[in-house]
Amino acid sequence: MTPIIRRMRPGEEAELTALLAAAYGHARFGPTVLRLAGMADAAIHVLEAEGALRAAAAVVDYGRAAYLGIVGTDPAMQGRGFGRRIVEAALAPVPAGRVILLDASPSGAPLYETLGFVDVDASVVLEAKGPVEAPPVPGLAPMAEADLPAVAAYDAAVFGADRTAGLTALFREHPAGMLCRRDGRVTGYGLRHPDRIGPVLAEDQDTAAALVAALSALAPAGPMTITVPSSHAAMLDHLRRREVPELRRLRHMRRGGDRHPSDRGRIAAMASFHLG
Repeated sequence: MTPIIRRMRPGEEAELTALLAAAYGHARFGPTVLRLAGMADAAIHVLEAEGALRAAAAVVDYGRAAYLGIVGTDPAMQGRGFGRRIVEAALAPVPAGRVILLDASPSGAPLYETLGFVDVDASVVLEAKGPVEAPPVPGLAPMAEADLPAVAAYDAAVFGADRTAGLTALFREHPAGMLCRRDGRVTGYGLRHPDRIGPVLAEDQDTAAALVAALSALAPAGPMTITVPSSHAAMLDHLRRREVPELRRLRHMRRGGDRHPSDRGRIAAMASFHLG
């Protein structure tokens, strides 16, 4: 039977979650799949073969930039070229010239190189076992849903594209965030989920560190990942001094445009590998 590549259909979220669990070796993709399925600017492509979903990839198109994520292939189907085919299908609708970003594992990066992606820096995944202490800064306060428009505007100026839908989805799933304002202007913000911190964007390292400290102290207690661009050396140094161990690194890659759209030096922690 010839494999079929198409958009994911409503009702296939559980099957896609199971596919990604097999591909990545953990079962944390349920919220991610539901989040992407509910975002108007996201498209999930799947490859169906032998009566089941065998590969998947999603693209969130922010307008000025797009992000490729949740690329996974059924381990039983490795070596059939499904990975390349699903990535090419997911990228095909993205307008020519649009900057496309992704974070690649060492095993996946060679494929992206053949598709024209080049390295920007690394995305460093660390894991904090508990609160990461740092001095507080003026203007730091819990974030409310009413703050989302101001947060999204600040985020767009740093990230380089409008992530309103993704940030709103993240906050509504787990409304735990911190915001820093000075003279009525947003100078940083951060979101917390039960198992991770991010995104965290800030004008300076003191604010970024204070945001991470406040977010890491929120419930629930327990290990939480923080993914830091290697371009943000100050945050990496801060976390290492507090003995937050590094778990792994992914290659942050770009295709299209003449430069990266984000100010990675002000992104102290990424949202995820599918939202940026």
